Amino acid sequence: MKLFRKHELYRLDKTRWSLGLLLIASPWILLVITTSLIAHHSVFDSVPCWSDELAYWHEILSFSRKGFDFGYYTMNEALPNCLSFGTHGFGAVSVYALFGKIFGWKAYSMVIANAFFVSFAFFVLAALVKIKSEKLLFILIFTLSYLPLILFSSTSMTELLNFSIMIMYVGLLQVYFQRGGTNWLLVLLVFCTAISFIRIIYIILYLPLIFKRKNAFKFDGKFLISVILWIVASSVLFVFNNLFVSPYPDSFLTELFKSNSFPDFVSIFTSHFIQNSRNFINPVSDNSIQVLLRYFELILCLFCLWKSNLLQSKFNTMVLEYFVVFLMLFFFLMVNIAAYDVFDWRDYRVMVPVVYAGVLFLILNDKAIVVRGSLVLNVLGLIILILSPQVLEAFNKGRYDKIGVNQILNKIEYTKNPKSGFDNSIVVQQFNTNTVLNIPAGIGITYSDMLSDKLKSRYIYSDKRLKLQTYKLIDSNETGCLYKKQADKN
Repeated sequence: MKLFRKHELYRLDKTRWSLGLLLIASPWILLVITTSLIAHHSVFDSVPCWSDELAYWHEILSFSRKGFDFGYYTMNEALPNCLSFGTHGFGAVSVYALFGKIFGWKAYSMVIANAFFVSFAFFVLAALVKIKSEKLLFILIFTLSYLPLILFSSTSMTELLNFSIMIMYVGLLQVYFQRGGTNWLLVLLVFCTAISFIRIIYIILYLPLIFKRKNAFKFDGKFLISVILWIVASSVLFVFNNLFVSPYPDSFLTELFKSNSFPDFVSIFTSHFIQNSRNFINPVSDNSIQVLLRYFELILCLFCLWKSNLLQSKFNTMVLEYFVVFLMLFFFLMVNIAAYDVFDWRDYRVMVPVVYAGVLFLILNDKAIVVRGSLVLNVLGLIILILSPQVLEAFNKGRYDKIGVNQILNKIEYTKNPKSGFDNSIVVQQFNTNTVLNIPAGIGITYSDMLSDKLKSRYIYSDKRLKLQTYKLIDSNETGCLYKKQADKN
């Protein structure tokens, strides 16, 4: 009988190890599926092609090869208060730059890095939390069928880095809820602080720590102090993070804070909030894949609120696991609607890692009904994707094109120990693959549609000839014209 039990235990452990390894390998499986089977290309043929991908990729190239000595990545030469980082800040760029420093940085490197980060996150989760075979199977199936992961796995976007962040956060949170202790609380606080520089909205992830061990709502002094500390810490992180972020002139927040009076401020904010709310609930505001995710998160948010027992108990008691997921989804959703944009994949990109993390957390806490419902929605998403081939076409368009060689961009010279970051900067009108991927490492890229002698960057690359006094034409071809500031003649 003892031998039989040992055999059964071995078989269970073997199954758990196998599923765990499959989970760790799942991002690579998705990468092979999306590149080889769907796009019919090798991952090594992949190139960044969207503007955000190109901006991230070249900034990572410069940071990994030149350290902090690179030019400005800006819009219209609007500079950050400190250093030279672009509109995305320094957090995500720093993580990828470390990867690039170790493994080198090629056109396809960001895709490989993304799969590596998610694999590492699953390894951390498996190391932190002892997960039963059944749960591992649920997580594996949910991961391989989660439509946003499928869509973004072959891109050079930072979404998979954010998935990895949320997976590790859920693992740390699960351990803290199970074991408690000051050490784990400190680890979580440090982790939340670090990831807030990758995406500032992650300051919301401090909130579950406030409600730990609070099975009832008690608005006492300790609770009030905790909330005030969260607000203060979040404000400090927001201000500090903004020191290293280049201004983005076309954003809603820029427009909001430029309002002339308080009534204008309220009017702009209210109008934006109402429009985003309409876009969120409108079933034809975007394509069906984006709409499905919005309803997915809304249904999950409301369901978790109900299952948390807050409403039924009149805010006296709560089921902490459901409440944590409600808390994350609700606040992420409110920040999206209030301060971001709900259209054109913008809210989608922010919310997909959070929805995934919510389901993952509920799987770890034996909430089977959520697992089944989420898998049904995943299947629905896959059906919609099959019926909407234009979405995959849009994600793959230009992704496997060969990089054109632009000889005149080779004439750009990187300056060591420059007097100004503008000495290693170029203004471009063409923010495309063949332009950005041919600009040397260390040369910061400013996008501007207003080319004049008022510009400070050392170089200008234009799609047409310009009549300028302070810039001299260096070379031109069928793709464009390269200019250099005359004051910099050697």
